Parts: sequence; structure tokens; C-alpha cells
Amino acid sequence: MKRAFLASILALFPLCAMAQRASLNAQLTDFASRSLAKCPEAKISVAPIGQIGPKGFTAYTLIQESADPSCQRKTYLLHSPISGQILIGTIFTLEQDARPVTMRIAEVAGQALKEPVVATIAPFPLPDGIRSVSIATQKGPNGFTYHGYLDGSSNYLIVGTRGNLNTDPGKTLIDSIGLTGAVRRGNPKSKVQIIELSDFQCPTCAKAHKRVEPIIAANLNKVDYYRLDLPLFEHHEWALDAALGARALAKVAPSKYWNYVNFVFENQETISKQSFDKVLQNFAEDNDVSWKAIEKIYKSPAEKKALIEQVSRAFDNGVLSTPTYIINGQVLGFGPEGTFTINAIKSALGVK
Repeated sequence: MKRAFLASILALFPLCAMAQRASLNAQLTDFASRSLAKCPEAKISVAPIGQIGPKGFTAYTLIQESADPSCQRKTYLLHSPISGQILIGTIFTLEQDARPVTMRIAEVAGQALKEPVVATIAPFPLPDGIRSVSIATQKGPNGFTYHGYLDGSSNYLIVGTRGNLNTDPGKTLIDSIGLTGAVRRGNPKSKVQIIELSDFQCPTCAKAHKRVEPIIAANLNKVDYYRLDLPLFEHHEWALDAALGARALAKVAPSKYWNYVNFVFENQETISKQSFDKVLQNFAEDNDVSWKAIEKIYKSPAEKKALIEQVSRAFDNGVLSTPTYIINGQVLGFGPEGTFTINAIKSALGVK
């Protein structure tokens, strides 16, 4: 009798293990769906790769399929069964030789970026023994810094987003990007939060602004709206200057800020034929704003550094293109036409 009872209990163990694995896989899939950009007809799958990877983590392949080809993605998800920590991104295997680990990181990162870089490692470890890594390039007017993580074995560099299975990834995203440099309008008490990250010189951003702005303007009582600059200065020659001009106006003449946003997006082609300094000065003078006050902030090295750090934080969190909208913590790109995202904005606001 005892043997039969024991045998029946032992027979349940494989079923319990399978149920636990299925439950964890469902949790990871849900976490991934809230971490990646929301896409039309999206299908997300998470599967263990079954081989040794970064120390302390179980490695999974993460695949997102979508009706929008630009929204498809294949990457890795790392999960710590001890802390619940999750990393989503690219895994680089470091050469195992006598060189300092910073040199080995700089080698693989430089090859990926196709330019020389300098790597530094934070002295204090994060959960599961990983350490933050800064990868500095000379991109842009003041250089640019990417970030990643070195695993506890010092064998792998992970570049991507970091969160925890027990924490809403939307909250982690917004806390990490930060809204200090954002301009806010609408209803602070609204349960609908929309964050726009855009580039003044981006043609798609201008198209998006033309379609989204009327919706937001007509529903300011329903939305807590933020705008953050994400100038892709490596590709757009005056985007950084335009963003600095916006930051200056937000501080000197906040009532003129949204007029400036409309003006720049409506006149991209004309602006591209001029010096942006002159464009900004003319706008200030035409709107009775002190050019000297604007110029002081516009040409401030500290302001430029803060803006570039803002771009770096966005990149660290996987926001690499413009325009990007974040609706209640869920990222949405705009895509070729923007229909999916505009419908999502309307749905969140309860309008047709």
C-alpha cells in the first residue's frame, strides 16, 4: 500500500515540473509582450535555447512576428531564477585571453558599431553578479555612450533592456528613460499617459504630428501627455539644434513651446536650406521672445550634454527610431502609415 502511494506521488513530480515550466513560460511571454513594441497582429514566442550562457541566467530565444515587417524581431531573453531579473537584447561572447576584460568588450563592441570605442565597467555589481558597462564612442558633437551588462563570469556582454519579472516593464521603462527633459500638457490626473519621442528633422515625425496633434489637442482633458526630444543627430544635421531650441523655449517662454513644435514640423524643407541658428533667432523675435535668453540655453554645453544623455537613455531602453509613442507604458512605433498607432491612441482616449 505504502509503495503504491509513494509511486503515485513520484509519478506526479514530472507533471508538476511541466506545469511549473509552462507557468514560467507564460509569465516570460507576457513580460516580453509588454516590453517589446506593440505591433499589429503580433505573435510572441519564448523558448529555452538549452545551452550554457551568461552566468546565473537561463537563456531563451525571443521571437516577435507581426503583420508589419518592420515590427518583427528575433533576440534573446535572459531570466534569473533566483532574483527574477530579466535582460532582453543581444548577447556577445567575449574572447577568453589574457587581455583586460575592458579591452575584450571594446573589441566586440567596436566591431558591432564599426568604430573605435572605450569601455568602462562599474565597480559595484547589480543582482546576479552582473555589472553595468559604458561603451563610449565619438559620435555626435560631444561623443555618445551606449550601455550594456557584463555577466558574472566575465564571458558575455549583454546589450539591451533590464527589468524584473515581478515589476511592470512599462514602469521600469518610463523610470529608466526619465521625463525630466519632457514638456508636459493635458490633464495630470488622467489615467491615460502618452509619451511622444520624436525628431524635428524626421519626415515621418512631421507626418505623425500632423495626424496626432489634432487628436491630442481636442482631448487634453483626457490625457497626460509628454513630449521628449530624440534627435537622431548621426543622420539629421540640424535635429540636435532644433531640440536644443525647444528646450530653451520650454524654459524661457513655455507658452510658445507648442507653437514652435508646430512651426518646425510644418517647415522642415525650408529650414533645411538655412542655418538653424538664424531660424531659431527669427522665431524668437517673431514671437516676442528674448533671443539673448534663448541663445544662452541653446548654446549651453550643459544643456547639450543633458540632451545627449536623454538620447542615450532612450537607446538603452530599445527606443531607437522616431516617432515612438508610449501609451501607459506600452511602446508603439509608428510604422509606414501609422494607422495602428493612431488607432491605439484613439482607443486609449475613448474617441473615434
